[in-house]
Amino acid sequence: MTWSDEDISYLKKNYSTNPNMDEMCERLNRSRRAIQHKGARLGLSRHGHLSRVYPGRTPRKIIEKRYYEKNKERIYRRKINRMRELKKEMVKMLGGKCQKCGYNNKCFAVFDFHHQKGDKEGNVSLLLKNESRQKLLKEIKKCILLCANCHRELHHTGQ
Repeated sequence: MTWSDEDISYLKKNYSTNPNMDEMCERLNRSRRAIQHKGARLGLSRHGHLSRVYPGRTPRKIIEKRYYEKNKERIYRRKINRMRELKKEMVKMLGGKCQKCGYNNKCFAVFDFHHQKGDKEGNVSLLLKNESRQKLLKEIKKCILLCANCHRELHHTGQ
């Protein structure tokens, strides 16, 4: 069933003024969902509808928060797995072995990224968590790959 020009103009006039939705359903002979869908397609909003219940928060933020609360554990696991895969990829990109002692192991967690010559713009571990792959690649290119022991020795002796 198509929308007549008269129905659309009624909707534009009354949708955002927040009349009773049941009255609009009866007047337009449409379901609540159909009216909400048409209102969204026309770019109309019902200001205050959810903001009275949740002051200062938009409906989208409310929906996203509910989703996060329901799926918190799954979201966290996916982020951790994504970070691990990204670190594996970066370790392989830098040769997969310690640049100082040649240590090579299947466990990628023993490797650290050491910045050379003080041209450090960001912390690699934070970039792995929060930034894009492009920013991470830019920072990794300034680093050498060291095993944890060699990296600690390098910083301890001040070299």
